[in-house]
Amino acid sequence: MANPDQKTILIDNAFEEIKNICINLQNDTNASNLEVKILLKLVLNEWEEKEKQKTSFGFR
Repeated sequence: MANPDQKTILIDNAFEEIKNICINLQNDTNASNLEVKILLKLVLNEWEEKEKQKTSFGFR
C-alpha cells in the first residue's frame, strides 16, 4: 500500500473528528440523523458562502 499524502491524512482526520462531533451531539441532545444531516448541510452552505465571498471579485 502506498503512503498517503498529507492532504489525504488531514481529510481523513477531519472526517473522523466531524463524525465524532456528530455522534457526541446525538448522544448529548438525542438529535435524530435527519437533524444532524440538516445541521451539516447548513454548516456546509455557510462555509461555501464565506469561501465565495473570499474569492469573489464582485461579479455575480
